Amino acid sequence: MDRKYTIRDIAKISGFSFKTVSRVINEAENVKPSTREKILQVIAATNFKPNSYAQNLNTKMNKNILVSIRKTRGQNTTQWFDYLMSFMIEKAYARQFTIIQEVIYDDMDLQNSMLEKSGGYIDALVLFYLKDNDKRIELANRSRIPFISFEKNSNAQISISNNNRLGMMEAAEFLFSRGLISICLLLGAEIDVNIERAKAIKESYTNSNIPLEQLEVVYDMNNLEAIKQYVDRRIEENRLPQVFFVSGDEKAMAVYHSVYEHELSIPKDVSVIGFDNIQISKYYSPPLTTMGQDFEQLAEEMFGLLGKLFAGEENIQSVQVDPKLIVRQSVK
Repeated sequence: MDRKYTIRDIAKISGFSFKTVSRVINEAENVKPSTREKILQVIAATNFKPNSYAQNLNTKMNKNILVSIRKTRGQNTTQWFDYLMSFMIEKAYARQFTIIQEVIYDDMDLQNSMLEKSGGYIDALVLFYLKDNDKRIELANRSRIPFISFEKNSNAQISISNNNRLGMMEAAEFLFSRGLISICLLLGAEIDVNIERAKAIKESYTNSNIPLEQLEVVYDMNNLEAIKQYVDRRIEENRLPQVFFVSGDEKAMAVYHSVYEHELSIPKDVSVIGFDNIQISKYYSPPLTTMGQDFEQLAEEMFGLLGKLFAGEENIQSVQVDPKLIVRQSVK
């Protein structure tokens, strides 16, 4: 298969800068004829085909923000992100920013990503679900694209996040106040945000002098089927906790389904609490108690951080937004 060359390849081969090559591709007038000729010769020799979408981006006056989401295969679509994204689009539009959304599953997907192919046209990057040694950071640094992380991560200096510690501790204290101490916490992948949530609830147990043996933390509950099978097994083994605490309202649906399939009741036989406060959660039967994210404030603070990056400010501080407990009927 013929190699697909990028603008950076053309710049390296020709010996000119990325911006100079970009100006030639976009037929800008402020390029020396001799320079233009050399670059065009390299383009012809490599059979380089410019990314037309990237060319269009280059003509825009507003900033281009790439939102990069890393998912695991089999992971359910999460509604909380759709709600957050709707506010992000609204805030971006008000600032004359353009948002481009991209989903990847592994590093192989990055070969054809906007970040790899059109990094020179991206002004800033918002990374979701960072992992250790995340190649997206390597690509961003190589292209000198400033980035922030959604949720705190040790690999990102700047982040916008929920105050997960506060949220989890407030939820735990609420459950303890109702005499509910046997909790099974269902989390997704073992990434920083979920580790932080687990650590916070363990801290609540310690502060309240409740034995940690009453808490069970389960990772890799990434989709509805995995959660249903897990809850099925707990019920069939007669090992129901007092509470299933699900990190994600959407996933709580699988707990409801399993409980009702076994002819049990919520909250009589087991309580359920979530984390997100997506709109559908108040229409569950019974309506779901949850730790609600402030999606609008998260989006507002996110673009505040991006604005500081574009302004060249130094020592930019990460921002946390406090969630709010929404009490409904799913907890005894």
